[in-house]
Amino acid sequence: MKEELLKVIIASLALMLATSAGCTQQTSSKAEESTREIAAAPPIQVSSEKTDAAEPAMAAATDGTVYVTWVEHYAEGADVWLRRINPDESRNEAVRVNPEKGAAKAWRGDPPTVAVSAEGTVYVAWSARAATKGHETNLYLSASRDGGKSFEPPVKVNDDAKPARHGMHSLALDKEGRVYLAWLDERNVQPAAPMGMHRGEMAEKESNSEVFVAHSEDGGRTFAKNQMIGREACPCCKTAITTAPDGKIHVGFRQVLKGDYRHIAVSSSSDKGRNFSSPIIVSDDQWMIAACPVSGPSLSVGEDGALRVLWYTEGEAGAQGLYFTISRDAGQTFSRRQLIARGHVRGNPLLVSDARGNKTAAVWQGGDGTSTNMMRAEITSDGTISGATDLKNAGDLPAAVAANSQIFAAYIMTMNKQRSIWLGRAGKF
Repeated sequence: MKEELLKVIIASLALMLATSAGCTQQTSSKAEESTREIAAAPPIQVSSEKTDAAEPAMAAATDGTVYVTWVEHYAEGADVWLRRINPDESRNEAVRVNPEKGAAKAWRGDPPTVAVSAEGTVYVAWSARAATKGHETNLYLSASRDGGKSFEPPVKVNDDAKPARHGMHSLALDKEGRVYLAWLDERNVQPAAPMGMHRGEMAEKESNSEVFVAHSEDGGRTFAKNQMIGREACPCCKTAITTAPDGKIHVGFRQVLKGDYRHIAVSSSSDKGRNFSSPIIVSDDQWMIAACPVSGPSLSVGEDGALRVLWYTEGEAGAQGLYFTISRDAGQTFSRRQLIARGHVRGNPLLVSDARGNKTAAVWQGGDGTSTNMMRAEITSDGTISGATDLKNAGDLPAAVAANSQIFAAYIMTMNKQRSIWLGRAGKF
């Protein structure tokens, strides 16, 4: 009976995902066509049975192959896994990325990252525990040169020797095959003084982090010297990194200004990552919060070279919600922000682009505090935003990617207190 009930639930989710993926108003024939289309490819479970799986991330190859990575947690530690989903949506065997079982470390704000080069090399960046005790971590990159069937020994990205936290990382590739990583780093950060008593215990205020970057010119086998490009970064908000067709690199993060104002900032490089500009605030949101939102920006650059930024904010400057802006001068100035959707956003919102970068969609987890749904909105090349579409899917913390003119989303489903990773469709371009 439980298996039959699960099948019914999955079929219902597939139907809701399909019928809401297009326009909010459809003719009867279009609705039937959409239903038939999704019926041939319902959501599939990506993670293994009877495991506690979370922290999904995704990437797509030029041939339409989708790669999903996630983390399996158990009492002794955690492992990073990757699975290849073929263009016909058949699944290959999952492969463990970290060679030492249980060595990985992740949480909802800092999942692994994955990217695929033009020639098909799959890169996965992930964090590992630096010691058996404490919160110190190291950042590693693993490369698969056989389409995700096996991984070479991981390469340590951070070049400091003293144990420290290195996390909230992001990963990007350029057209020439260079590998770029950005992350929050605490090698130079002093612990903050205790804030006082909280719920009967001494609470400690977490210090702000610094933003570091590194790049590899030999396919991830070695990395250039780490460089610090930003200070006073919100310590629990994920970084974002993207590359432009002309080779420019853009790094986004949530910067903490005087008075605990937390805004999104972007630092850019026009010389292949050797030097970066001073961080520029994309919008004066006037959000003052002495806590961490656990929500960073998302960046995307199309063939037109315009830099698109998506982020969640609150503050006195306007409504709480998801916002969008464009820079047409390589991150030097930004257009006035546009509100995509009001309300709370959980986790990192995502910008998803087609293969040429000309069509963009925002995907995020919204909700009213008691329930959450996956949401989507389309953004045209000139910055026009369509209305937000509720995909009627209660999956948590989605990752998303475009392949073969479809938007795919990997998300967490929880049943009987057990988490698992599922892959479904979130609409078309």
